[in-house]
Amino acid sequence: MRRHVIRRVLSGTVFAVSGVLGQAQAGYLDFEPITPAIFLPGETFQQGHYTFTLGTEIGQVDTTAGFVGTTPPSGNSTQFFSAFNDGTVTLTDTFGVGFNLYGFDAGFIGPIPVDEGVSAGRIIVDAITLDGGQVITSFDLGLSGADGAFAFQSFGSLGGFTSLASVTFSACLYDELGGCVRPADNLAQFSLDNLNVIAVPEPSTYALMVAGLAGLAAYRRRERRR
Repeated sequence: MRRHVIRRVLSGTVFAVSGVLGQAQAGYLDFEPITPAIFLPGETFQQGHYTFTLGTEIGQVDTTAGFVGTTPPSGNSTQFFSAFNDGTVTLTDTFGVGFNLYGFDAGFIGPIPVDEGVSAGRIIVDAITLDGGQVITSFDLGLSGADGAFAFQSFGSLGGFTSLASVTFSACLYDELGGCVRPADNLAQFSLDNLNVIAVPEPSTYALMVAGLAGLAAYRRRERRR
């Protein structure tokens, strides 16, 4: 009887862990699997088990070749997401298990090419945690280059962006007083790529679970020898 119970516990635990591990997809959301398209306010699209939801303005997934009437960020030959006209995009985990955000690439979208060395604004990262808290930060989007465009940059150092229920990306523009404002007459536009996310719990938690399974397996082998 005792062996039967252990066998059932072990097999059930393995099944549960394998299901959770299937959800723990770590890596980069790079928009490559997404069919190039323009998304209207409120529409959604998915990559893996993550969902992107547009705010009150339009967005687009495409390469720089898909841009019309604006100046795309430079330094990226692959597909990426862009939010236009003071737009926002919100990332959630489709399964609702939460996720951690460790970094991303972003660039400012200029309405027209500008002179070299112009400072545009900031990317704003506003997250809601699983326990209902808020974490918010922002990063300077850099200066325009000799080509009149703003280059993609990589942003990390996102301390505290763990166990998130959602994260919303937006942009603001610098004003003459040095502040960063939004809305900004539909000029706060940005592109995103290579979001470094991982579902929670962290791999260290899975390591503990695996260690527990190993202990159960060892116990089962000892029982068989009796």
